Amino acid sequence: MKKIFIILPLFVLLFGCNDLLDIAPTNIISEDAVKNDPVLVDAFLNKIYVNTRFQSGSTYAPDQALLHVMSGEANVFAGWQVPFAAAMKIIDENGAHSQAEYWPYGNIRSCNEIIDMLKEATFDPELIEQKTAEARWLRAFMYFDLVKRYGGVPLITVAQSIDQPIEELYVERNSEKEIYDFIASEMDDLANILPESYSTDEFGRPTKWAALALKSRAMLYAGSIAKYGTVQLNGLLGIPSGEANSYYQKSYDAAMAIINGGMHPLYKENPDPQANYGEIFIKDGNSEVIFAEVYDLGLLKTHSWNFVCMPDGFQTGWGSNNWMYLESWERYEYNDGSSAMWDNSLLDGKHKFSLDSIIRNKDPRFLASAFYPETPWQDATVYVHTSTKGTIPAGSDWPNAAPNRNKIKTGMMIKKRVNEAIKLPIGGEDETDWIVFRTAEMYLNAAEAKFEMGEVDAARNLVNIIRDRAGMPDKQTLSLDELRNERYVELYIEEHHYWDIRRWRIAVDELNGKGFHGVVWDYYIDEDKYTLKIKDGDFGQIRTFAERNYYFPIGLDRIADNPNLVENPGY
Repeated sequence: MKKIFIILPLFVLLFGCNDLLDIAPTNIISEDAVKNDPVLVDAFLNKIYVNTRFQSGSTYAPDQALLHVMSGEANVFAGWQVPFAAAMKIIDENGAHSQAEYWPYGNIRSCNEIIDMLKEATFDPELIEQKTAEARWLRAFMYFDLVKRYGGVPLITVAQSIDQPIEELYVERNSEKEIYDFIASEMDDLANILPESYSTDEFGRPTKWAALALKSRAMLYAGSIAKYGTVQLNGLLGIPSGEANSYYQKSYDAAMAIINGGMHPLYKENPDPQANYGEIFIKDGNSEVIFAEVYDLGLLKTHSWNFVCMPDGFQTGWGSNNWMYLESWERYEYNDGSSAMWDNSLLDGKHKFSLDSIIRNKDPRFLASAFYPETPWQDATVYVHTSTKGTIPAGSDWPNAAPNRNKIKTGMMIKKRVNEAIKLPIGGEDETDWIVFRTAEMYLNAAEAKFEMGEVDAARNLVNIIRDRAGMPDKQTLSLDELRNERYVELYIEEHHYWDIRRWRIAVDELNGKGFHGVVWDYYIDEDKYTLKIKDGDFGQIRTFAERNYYFPIGLDRIADNPNLVENPGY
């Protein structure tokens, strides 16, 4: 049976309205047309790219902070916003919050369809192989997003037909191990097929290095599941512990292939480590970016990160929406390598501190990631203090208090990925790409893999390369907690931590029964010092994370649709 496909909206993205006048006036394209025309193949693939969720949350401005809040890294301005609602939702038999759920079998089917069509394509064989490889990479990426949520899931690699018997359509779950092994096998193959690079106008498609990056990340997760998880449901969940080192080695090898390949060196264009770190996230296509989701106003694909994060006083709308928890900014060491964890008894609104002693001497990655009191910004200053104590000198432009949206949450706003060059940002016009894989993660993947295999010195050397780039002193020794903290601060709000604490099986300790915090700043102008008073940062609520939540439930609705799906334990 011949198939037809509706892909007109993608033609608009690819060619624009004027070019559409030159094609047949229909949005229904036959299977034969697609498989014999590389332009139509690209249109079909672009539909899959658009429908692949590379960043959690919807494109609605505040929702892009979904995993930042669920992980306890940051919060949003209001308790009604989706990220906070998702963080507070009890994950039960009905599932996690809808935006945290992900069951992309429709898009996986599209991958299977184009892979099948390309087997009979008539154009250039090398191009056919490359386009098939893109679809396979996207399919594996979606399977990774599935396995890290649900464990073992149905592994479907051919497009099912409505004419198939019911018992074939009701596919059973493959094991968690089988899904991870499928991803590894696919990436091994694709690393030999996908190109090493693309022309600028093709940026955003997976390369050989993106295949290795996906393998490194997935194998690191598999190693953690084997080491810290348990085998359940007759093997549907978990990986035997004796296989942990095998997966760690695969993760390490893939990461080092990228590092030694030389195509994606760490970004080091700015001699100032603070500025250099900040530029990684606003300079699209820089050397460190292995794969990114491309945003482009001309393609009608944008976001609003600057709009929601720009501080009040530099914004006319939704600014100051995303906030760093106290527990997060504590994790950034001072620039001499010493701990910056607070004795909370000092956060009483009475002890006074200079910014030089508690802020300006912190890890440059912190200074690049947070709007703290008196942050220089756009030839002016960001203020967050609640009040000024003492008499403000005549003629001084020092404000008695910060703009309202800057002072009423946790005391530190998110600066990471905010572009200082953009003045008064307008919602829905941001074009900064979302980085899915970058080289620093590969160093940290390799370091963690080595550490877990008992090679601590090798792990420490890799961590010190990242610290050196950040302007931080070398670690002379390295503990597991220090390794994990380095991953936290380097990859802060890049959608790693939520999955990390789940695969390490520490999310119950990190999240359950917890409410995170902020501080209130008061400025003593005569002494040029601040007091800090700890405050609730979670709108008076606490989180719930149970042992069963290391896997999301398959869910009542999905099991009703397919009774062969076995539910995860505890639901």
